[in-house]
Amino acid sequence: MIESNGKAALARNLSIYTVGVGMTVAGALGIAAAIELSALIAWPLFLAGLVLVLIVHEYFGGIV
Repeated sequence: MIESNGKAALARNLSIYTVGVGMTVAGALGIAAAIELSALIAWPLFLAGLVLVLIVHEYFGGIV
């Protein structure tokens, strides 16, 4: 059984990962001009999303 600290860490990792993936997808769609999003906004959004995903994997030990 997962301890309460484990559940909190899992919830934190999943929420950060979800935000990161969402930002990456939105940025990628903006870069590809599939949605109306300025390149000045799309590129930083894409890169910030990638950084969040990397933080979850490298510093928090993955999603689970």
